[in-house]
Amino acid sequence: MKAVFGAAALVASTEAAALEGGHIASKAMFQSKEECGMQTKLHFKEDAPAFIQNVPGAGVDKFKAYKTILKDGFLEVDCVKDYMYYRGDKFGDNKHDYKLGPVSNVSIVHYEDHVAKEDQVEMTQKVCFEFCRTVPNMGFFGIVNGRGCYCTPYFQAMESDSTQCDAVCEGEKTTMCGGKSKSSVFAMHMCASTSDDLKEKTGEGSALAADVNSKAKKALSLSRGLQSSGESLQKVFGAVGDSAMTGHAQAAKVFAGKLEHKAEDGQKVAGELDDLSKKGAALKGFTKPDTVTAAERIMEGVDETMAQAEIVGDDLEKLIAVAEPKAVAGAAKQYYPSMYFVDKTYDSVPSTCSGDVVAEPMVGSVDACAAACDAHIHDCVGFQYIEAGGNAAKFLQTKGAGSGCVLLSNFKTGSYYTGCGKRGPSFKATCFAKLSKFEGTTLKPDGSGKCKQCFKELTKADRCY
Repeated sequence: MKAVFGAAALVASTEAAALEGGHIASKAMFQSKEECGMQTKLHFKEDAPAFIQNVPGAGVDKFKAYKTILKDGFLEVDCVKDYMYYRGDKFGDNKHDYKLGPVSNVSIVHYEDHVAKEDQVEMTQKVCFEFCRTVPNMGFFGIVNGRGCYCTPYFQAMESDSTQCDAVCEGEKTTMCGGKSKSSVFAMHMCASTSDDLKEKTGEGSALAADVNSKAKKALSLSRGLQSSGESLQKVFGAVGDSAMTGHAQAAKVFAGKLEHKAEDGQKVAGELDDLSKKGAALKGFTKPDTVTAAERIMEGVDETMAQAEIVGDDLEKLIAVAEPKAVAGAAKQYYPSMYFVDKTYDSVPSTCSGDVVAEPMVGSVDACAAACDAHIHDCVGFQYIEAGGNAAKFLQTKGAGSGCVLLSNFKTGSYYTGCGKRGPSFKATCFAKLSKFEGTTLKPDGSGKCKQCFKELTKADRCY
């Protein structure tokens, strides 16, 4: 019985040594280097027998076939009655003769069992190669009786008669594809570009990881600002029983939690991409099937994780845009204190208001809040604006939030504080209304209920907060 031939039998040259009747003979290698790195067009049966995952276990554990072509050629190396064909099929017709469980626990993989029927064509050496190069950990393929294509991690000759590999390939009559009992065995050559492909893929992953990490850092900063603002506002306005402001403060804290959780998702997926990049950088020896398989697994992992990272990155970008709208210089000029439309005597005193909320609480200047309200042109009629002053400003600015707002589509309740004096409160609070929406009208509460845009309840507080 001849020795077992493994990955070491792969030959890289276009004119390479091959075994023929126990002698060394020169045989040409079929090559298609231009296909390296391209996507395979084969479709696999969803109900096919389990494929493979890692070495050992080739052909045994469930796997997802290669998407990227990682082998660029094949070379005929022997004509043998292959032990693997007769005793190494764990799932096919010869599964009752399977003997490799306690030995290597690998299995051959048959073309006809795994390729979708509509993709199956008459067998040639190239057809079998194009299938087997999609299966991880397979260094060889064999063809029996002109059409029986299978992939194998190694081959092993067993006792046989003197018959030859004289069966013509059913799809190419000028070439041979095994015999009645023997296999034409071919070694597959690994793409030399696998290392570069891996570097390029992990490089893309690292770049995306850095981008997502940056967004996550920004989201965490905004989260801390909103959380701190919410806690401070609840303390200040809770002491005077201003439910409108404590409600806005609680909404800010809730949104801070959303930002924090999404930032954590971003950090997690970015970390996974960085880990995959480190694993890729540690791989060596890209002419070995198991190394190429590991590289493909890493590249598949990068693709899958990048898809997740892109989703999380988009989510973070949207949340950040909501949490910190861009300011437009002068945008606030078209917004007046709501008290201007109630009693102009008090349009300069601090005021608060509640109503139906248009968007999440925001961090930003009065111009940024005005621009955000303008962006919700059909819904937003005004906003509650808060700007920290004194020690509160210093504290909140260290947390990333010195001012912010909540957009409203209407006004329901409000309060205005006439006892703050010149010194002013720790927070500057102003309920703004859009001039173009209410010019020439009033927001003064109407007991009859006929005024739809008016405050339903408005409290004058002869004190400060």
